Amino acid sequence: MSFRHFHSFNNKAFKLSLITLVSASGQLKANDLDVEGKVTATGYVYQTEISSEKSGTNKVASITPSVTAIYSNRLMNMSVNAEHIKVEQISGNVDADKEYTEFSFDGLTTLIDNTLTFSLSGKENYRVINQEQDYVSDKVLASGDLTKYRNTAAALNFVTPNPEYVGLAIQTSYSETTTDESIESEFGVDGSNTALSAKISEGRKVDNFSFNLSANYNDTTRASFQDFSSTEVSGDIGVPISQKVSLIVQGSSSEYDVDTSGFATRTNLDTTSYGAGITWQPMNERSVSVTYNQLEEGDNTTNYLGLDVDWAFSSRTALNFNYGKKFYGDAYTVDFSHNLKFFRSSLAYSEQVTSFSRLSYGEGSTTLFVCPFGSVDLGECFQPDSLNYELQAGEEYIASTDIETDISEEIILRKAGSFNIGYDKRRLKTALTVSYGETEYLESGQLQTTRSAKITVAYELGKKTDVNFSSRYARTRPRSSDDTDNILTSSIDVSREVAKSLKVNLGARLLDRSSDSADRDITDKRITLGLTYTF
Repeated sequence: MSFRHFHSFNNKAFKLSLITLVSASGQLKANDLDVEGKVTATGYVYQTEISSEKSGTNKVASITPSVTAIYSNRLMNMSVNAEHIKVEQISGNVDADKEYTEFSFDGLTTLIDNTLTFSLSGKENYRVINQEQDYVSDKVLASGDLTKYRNTAAALNFVTPNPEYVGLAIQTSYSETTTDESIESEFGVDGSNTALSAKISEGRKVDNFSFNLSANYNDTTRASFQDFSSTEVSGDIGVPISQKVSLIVQGSSSEYDVDTSGFATRTNLDTTSYGAGITWQPMNERSVSVTYNQLEEGDNTTNYLGLDVDWAFSSRTALNFNYGKKFYGDAYTVDFSHNLKFFRSSLAYSEQVTSFSRLSYGEGSTTLFVCPFGSVDLGECFQPDSLNYELQAGEEYIASTDIETDISEEIILRKAGSFNIGYDKRRLKTALTVSYGETEYLESGQLQTTRSAKITVAYELGKKTDVNFSSRYARTRPRSSDDTDNILTSSIDVSREVAKSLKVNLGARLLDRSSDSADRDITDKRITLGLTYTF
């Protein structure tokens, strides 16, 4: 099947999947459907200073009608949010008048209880093409740096419930990502990714040995570069030698089907490792493994000690840590979570060879706060009562970090970590995120780094009055130069319910970017006044 026919086939498959998702729940019932509409009108007064050159006072007005629909029954949950943003300059550059339509949807249907589910998700919004303009360009200021972004994905998940001897989990998915423009050209990203993952492990009645085997396959198309696929396989087998100690053998292999001869720095991405060691497991959900391994990279071999920790300190606190080696050297993964009644924290770090298209499907999120679908207001969110909280219809986890990479079709080595703290008690809600991202563009050999810290506070002054404060500091180094940018963005908003369906909002924002390159310095101050009517 040619790519063109394959692409056409999958477009039809998406339409069929959407029909399947709706029809699988049976006939839609009106009492299972909840629809809410809003209209927000906002006025902006702002002044911008670029490289010590001040502009005049600019005035902008925007109007945003939006609708959110949530459908839920025993077999299916589906949420849709759509909004249209119209921006008009009252003074200043008339070329800045713009219109944007954004939407997102998310659906899950149960085909077989506790065994087989089908999910469908998608979004269309606007993003900066170049991360140099992150937090600087938006729909009011420098809107020309934005491009339309679209992502749609479908996935089928199968798991054997409560397996006795062999447990099996399989997920297959297909996603498409397109943008109008990219960092390489005005034609944008046009990629798709087909993925298949499987995991096999011992069941609850197997006690004389243990096994855990997993495999992941991804096939990614790229419009401006050669398509590439990756296959990752890993596994371990353990035999107990005492009540708490087992001997284990393990191995892993990573292969990338792409021509690396044109890569700027990395000439071989494939690695194979194998080794043996011991596992200490004093009780269920608590284990530490130490192994002696050999890593093979072409004609080169490296010996190293591997460490794997899977430790549940309690029902509220858990740690997963792994150390090994890959083609780029030391490799780590960390996943820590801690949950108290009013306080939550998490620490995560991962490294992967991927692409913008793959990152776009399944963006990172944190379980610190659960928010209404499509909401950006922390005051509307809440902290779940357990680490294993299951999202209900019309809910989503708050995003932990944005995808801090340029819109590009290059293969990247992505290293990303974040530390998150959340507090929710009575009238006060606050979230703190400290993150680090390092992106190596393998085909051009360029490196991009971002360090940032963000705090968000929502406080309920009264039954009808809320205050929201947000501040983010970022230190970034673009991949196109060695210059460093320091970006500080702070905003405060006060909203009050003046009638049953009407809210008024008064806000102020300060943006300041200082750079090693003086012509990139920018300061923007703005005051906003908005009205929101809910139908």
